[in-house]
Amino acid sequence: MFAVIYRGFIKAGLEDSYQDYWKKVATYFVQKRGALGSTLHKTKEGMWVAYSRWPDAATRAAAWPANDEAINPEFPADMHEAIRGLKSCLETQLPEICMEITTEVLR
Repeated sequence: MFAVIYRGFIKAGLEDSYQDYWKKVATYFVQKRGALGSTLHKTKEGMWVAYSRWPDAATRAAAWPANDEAINPEFPADMHEAIRGLKSCLETQLPEICMEITTEVLR
C-alpha cells in the first residue's frame, strides 16, 4: 500500500471552507479514483495535515495529473471547482510526503 501526507496552513477565516472542500475532494477520490480513504487533522500549532491511503503509487499517480498545478480534464466540473477552492484556502502548502506502507497494526 501507499500513503501520502499533505500539509499546510489555512488562511484565517477559511477553515470551514477548507474542510468542506477537503471532504468533497476526498470523497470523490475514494468513490471514483481508487483512494482507500483519507483523514484530515489539525495540529495544536495550526497546521492542517491530511493523510490518504492508496492501493499503490501507480493508482495515486493515475488519480492526479503529473503537473500539480493542473487539474485532470477527466474530473467533473464540480471537482475542478472544489480543488481550486481547496487550494485557494491555503496560506502555505508544504511538500507532500509519499510513503510505501511496510507494516501496520490497526484496531
